[in-house]
Amino acid sequence: MLTIDEMLGLRQIDESTFASTHLWGGPVTPNAFGGQLVALSLAAAFKTVPSNYIARSLHTQFIDAVDKTKPATFTVQDYAPGTRLVWRTVTCVQDERLAMQTVCNFIAHKPDDYQAEFQYQKPMPDVALPGAGIDSPFLLDPQGYPNQIPVMIWVTELDRDHATPAPPRQRMWLECPSKQKRDRQFEQCVVALYSDVHLTRVIVRPFGIRVAQPPRHLRKILSIDHHVWFHQCVDPGRPMLVDTGCAQLSGGRGIVRSEVYAHDRRLAATIMQEGRVEIDPSERLAAPKL
Repeated sequence: MLTIDEMLGLRQIDESTFASTHLWGGPVTPNAFGGQLVALSLAAAFKTVPSNYIARSLHTQFIDAVDKTKPATFTVQDYAPGTRLVWRTVTCVQDERLAMQTVCNFIAHKPDDYQAEFQYQKPMPDVALPGAGIDSPFLLDPQGYPNQIPVMIWVTELDRDHATPAPPRQRMWLECPSKQKRDRQFEQCVVALYSDVHLTRVIVRPFGIRVAQPPRHLRKILSIDHHVWFHQCVDPGRPMLVDTGCAQLSGGRGIVRSEVYAHDRRLAATIMQEGRVEIDPSERLAAPKL
């Protein structure tokens, strides 16, 4: 299994072009994990801005699949020069095919107490911490560390439980297995990496469709675009709560929204993703459970 540093590793080709060193994908797919590609795009963009800049947001369009057995290149373009606010566009190419494009927005870092009197946030849901005694509803997901991707995932339902229809919502805790203290830019790359964990499966949850072992009638489920807004710093080496829901599935597209909370209950990031779903039209599904 790759370490967090290997997942975010880049080899510099020139001042604005970088190549992946290790791509990872799930065991049932030939494609690289979308969250890693998003994180590598952000990591490449960070290499072209000063160290005192942090990400405000990123916006990715997935265009084509990336083979996890081959390197991909990330080319950064200075989209709009600025002083306090700067922008970068990052194109990901493999075998001369455009695979994805990301716009990254950066801001010169201010102290955490900057304009503190003019702040508020949506309260974090009252849920038990992972491992908080026998009454905690969260289980360690075997799809995470140490079996696959380097993230410890605590969920209330394992993939096998998704065979039973339920509302399109989920809450899970994520934690980086590496406890080494990093700079804020690296921490944001880890959040970007984790922002795509177990996201699209929420879309088909009301039909009782599993994603890790999909049924034959699930022809396709994939991400079309992906967005992250970074609000406050977060230490990914401490548990982060991800509260996710899908408001609608129609026309083969579902929009998923997540809020990411730090261990101290601060709202750290907001994630939105559009997923494409294709079901065999000959399959008669039960009414969705909402």
